[in-house]
Amino acid sequence: MVKVRDCGTDLVFSAVGTFSNIQPGEMFMLFGKWTVHNTFGKQFQASRAVSIRPTDRDALIRYLSSGMFKGIGPKIAQKIVKHFGDETLRILDEKPQKLKTVPKLAKKTATKLINAWGEKTRNSEAMQFLSHHGITLNAAQKIIAAYGKDTVAAISENPYRLIKYIKGFGFSRADQIARAMGIADDSPQRIEHGIIFLMRSAEDHGHCFQTARQMYTALAGQLAIRDEDKIRVALLALSEQGLLESCSALNQESDETFDTTYLLLPDLFQAEKVVTERLATILKSPFCRLDPANEDLHRRVNEWLDKFSDKTAKKLSAAQKEAVVGAALSKLFILTGGPGVGKTTTANAIIHLLRAMGKRVALAAPTGRAAQRMSEISSMPAKTIHRLLEWSSESGGFLRGEDNRLDADVVIIDESSMLDIRLAQNLLLAVPDLAQLIFIGDKDQLPPVGPGNFFRDLIESQQIPSKQLDQIFRQAKSSQIISVAHEINHGQTSEFSNSADSDCHFIEAETDEEVLEKIKMVIADKLPQAGYDPLREVQVLSPMNRGALGCHSLNTLLQNLLNAAPQNPSTKATNFSFRVGDKVIQTVNNYELTVYNGDIGFVEGITDKKEVYVRFGERYVNYDAEQSSDLRLAYAITIHKSQGSEFPVVIIPMSMGHYVMLQRNLIYTGLTRAKKLAIFLGSPKAFAFAARNRKSQRRQTQLKDLLRDSLGTPYLLKVPLDSFEESVRT
Repeated sequence: MVKVRDCGTDLVFSAVGTFSNIQPGEMFMLFGKWTVHNTFGKQFQASRAVSIRPTDRDALIRYLSSGMFKGIGPKIAQKIVKHFGDETLRILDEKPQKLKTVPKLAKKTATKLINAWGEKTRNSEAMQFLSHHGITLNAAQKIIAAYGKDTVAAISENPYRLIKYIKGFGFSRADQIARAMGIADDSPQRIEHGIIFLMRSAEDHGHCFQTARQMYTALAGQLAIRDEDKIRVALLALSEQGLLESCSALNQESDETFDTTYLLLPDLFQAEKVVTERLATILKSPFCRLDPANEDLHRRVNEWLDKFSDKTAKKLSAAQKEAVVGAALSKLFILTGGPGVGKTTTANAIIHLLRAMGKRVALAAPTGRAAQRMSEISSMPAKTIHRLLEWSSESGGFLRGEDNRLDADVVIIDESSMLDIRLAQNLLLAVPDLAQLIFIGDKDQLPPVGPGNFFRDLIESQQIPSKQLDQIFRQAKSSQIISVAHEINHGQTSEFSNSADSDCHFIEAETDEEVLEKIKMVIADKLPQAGYDPLREVQVLSPMNRGALGCHSLNTLLQNLLNAAPQNPSTKATNFSFRVGDKVIQTVNNYELTVYNGDIGFVEGITDKKEVYVRFGERYVNYDAEQSSDLRLAYAITIHKSQGSEFPVVIIPMSMGHYVMLQRNLIYTGLTRAKKLAIFLGSPKAFAFAARNRKSQRRQTQLKDLLRDSLGTPYLLKVPLDSFEESVRT
């Protein structure tokens, strides 16, 4: 905030915004709007500030002695202006060496002013140049810090450099500026940055590669680039710069080179390669501390399982026993299955069996909530994968890795369907060669938010021992959440029960407005009457962020419904106004604060400096104004963001307005987040369409083919163990 005097009216007011090293005496033209602050009253919100040079002698003296030129005070400024008069600024711009002719002005002082004026002028020109193209002051400062006196020349020559320095500044915006500057559509820098943009866009959709044909088609369709010779030159240049990898498809279903040439970003190429190598190494390495002569293993395992069943009063089915034995006897093992099939009980048996064998077992999951649930089930500590691998904000990486592997004989990962290829790479680098590795998850849930489809690729490669549980247990059959979930998974639409005892309902509504009214009624009246806390036990899950029934609109509605107290202080964070008591979600991994994408908490306090205090479980996190931009309201979140979490009550709005997102695995994932009660609310047509729609885009990954090529045939190790405790640990 700065105090500003209007040169025309002498009105003094407060202006807020980001200003570039502003000093008293400087003149600016401000662009923005008037706002009213709760504490400070009326003020001007400046989106842009353009420096204006002074025109009269008094203003010149104030300008030169304002403090921006070190060592120049009012007396020296008066000498300079007296000597050059109205020509002062022209002399400083065109012939600054003449400052050395000013009477009684030390040459050392003159030299300092010459250097400072040159830097100030260059920065001012650069600032105005960037401001003219819509670059904010804060972003412009970063760019000027990077390029210095060459800023204008560097950005004019290649405007796509802006992408590197401005968070959220994408190719499309840089492309607009480039075209305004006259950069040709088929210029080398536009084609090269266009290729990287399209590769990143493909990554955002979960793909690890694009075929050459897809790239050429996308360049022609989205960017109007059709010169194949120039595209080839750009691809070669990117390859030589180490910014792009290419390889031939292992599974060549086409003879066309364009279809069998894969283009990959280097880190994704490396991730799939490392994951394949590490899985092969772990799979082919022997167990740690084993005695191959122990032929009595199977009998003893089965005897232990019988004792475990008696101790826990949970009888394992034949399929569950097969899964437990398979996990205990395999270097790598996958356990998968939907809700109600006993996956949790089986996982618990596996964990306790391995501990009874004297193994050091490490438990982890991608999210904090999933890790907490794993810990509750097993009665032993579980961590997020980031905590397991010991992320360090100082080094910007994991402390656990190839040179510092985990101290564990067995590593068990739950909710493995959420693992993207990069996190899988870091995990596998940290797992010892001799350790066992067990992945647990539901293959029918949504794929990970990041690129790749690690868990499903492992299963479909058929190179790793796995067991799918599919028998719904008798006690689970009474839950309509579970029965409807399995019906969805088979493309069927269910007749929902109207019984008050049912745990899964469908409330029909024809229009979006009617859906919103019924959501308000259910959350404000029906659920509290049933004993549910609408703020802490109810979670609205929407297929999308945008639209009348998207998360943005729903959050505004629900915030005003559940936390509308006017006395609560609020702060602006991007487009969202936070209040004390709000439910919020972290949208990206912040390793410095140790909060991760998908973590949900509650706002406990807000300061005048726009700091936001959030409680995540028992832990408090202090966000500064910039960090709080990664928070969003969480009364409603997308189904994608809900992965790895469970909520007592889930409400899922259904609308054909969500057409592009209505897919089977989406509503299946949303429904299976509910522990006690699930409510679909909206259009039966939208629900039926989603249940039947399996046309979700297949992710383009190489991992499945790489594993088949590396391992050749399905591989199962069965070797005895060296020790086995007779006691049953529960």
